[in-house]
Amino acid sequence: MARPLTKLDEWPLHQTLSTFDQIATESPYWSDGFWTCVGDPEGKVNLITAIRWYANTNVADGYACLSLDDGKQYNLRCSRRLRPRIDELDVGPLWMDIIEGLRTLRLGCHENELGLTFDIGWESAAPAYDETPGQIGVVDGRVIFARSNYTQVGHVSGEIEIAGRRFEVGPDWVGARDHSWGLGESGAGGKINQHAAPIGGPRTRENAPLGFGFRQWTLIRFPKRSIFWWFQRNADGVISPFHSRVDYPFEAERGGWSYKSVELENAEFVDGQRRLDSAVVALTRHGGKVDRFAMKTVSRPLYMEGGGYWGGWNDRLGRGVYIWDVSHPTIVRDLEGNELPQKKGAWAETYATFTNLDDPEEIGLGLLECVIAGEYPGFDD
Repeated sequence: MARPLTKLDEWPLHQTLSTFDQIATESPYWSDGFWTCVGDPEGKVNLITAIRWYANTNVADGYACLSLDDGKQYNLRCSRRLRPRIDELDVGPLWMDIIEGLRTLRLGCHENELGLTFDIGWESAAPAYDETPGQIGVVDGRVIFARSNYTQVGHVSGEIEIAGRRFEVGPDWVGARDHSWGLGESGAGGKINQHAAPIGGPRTRENAPLGFGFRQWTLIRFPKRSIFWWFQRNADGVISPFHSRVDYPFEAERGGWSYKSVELENAEFVDGQRRLDSAVVALTRHGGKVDRFAMKTVSRPLYMEGGGYWGGWNDRLGRGVYIWDVSHPTIVRDLEGNELPQKKGAWAETYATFTNLDDPEEIGLGLLECVIAGEYPGFDD
């Protein structure tokens, strides 16, 4: 039987005897795809869109979720058969063009029943950062996740239309993105091997309550550099893990570097709820210099469960369009007022402004994922 050849097989980049139609594992949980965010400094628009391939289940899916300043989150979910169009980046109305890898992209959404359309150009602001270079998690000799990903900050342009409103995406807006692949920890629904650790056995991020109270994962574009950081702080004040990266525009021809450590100096929450309003973090360089960044959220939260982030589409909603009320700091409701519980501490993304208190001319905008999950001072578990 002849194997299917795709446009990807034209490239001299094969690493196995298989065609690009196949991958080097038979796991149904293998996936590969893009996650892209767009937001503005006034907090009017918070858009996240994704396209993802599941090679061993022959499925392509995607979503576009958009949270507006009117307190509503608009969710679009779509899917199709992956093959034979494995080399065409579109799912339903969602589409993407790779114009120059790691540099120039274009993504959009055609007309649909939600009334959401967009056409956005992406120009990378700095080189991509290899955040997770082949991380593998094992419990009792079983691999429960194996993942790689890179992140990047970008300049975005274009337009977005939703609910009778039109937004011009301009130079003061900021894009952030993540390209991940492997046996991921989210988006695939219930996995047969992720909850099988014995009682009293090792905990993982999937088979037990989260072990942190305060988590930040953020990508920021400043005028002269881009910064990524991720840390988790538990109820006892211990920070682990911590990762960071500083990169510069391509034309700067300057190498990137990482901070040595981070401390959370203070944090204020919206109405005393588990939703960050503002905070100050201190990042220490290896030479001892400290950069203190003050952040202030500007957008409504965008709840990732709208795209099926944790349980896949096992929330019984499936494909289609859904509008949520996200006007409350932490409670999500449908338009009939029914509460829609959000897993993992109501996992959500916001946009925030950032000011370097030790260099006040350095002001930027970025994606801020801040989750308060588990035990943490000031909150009942």
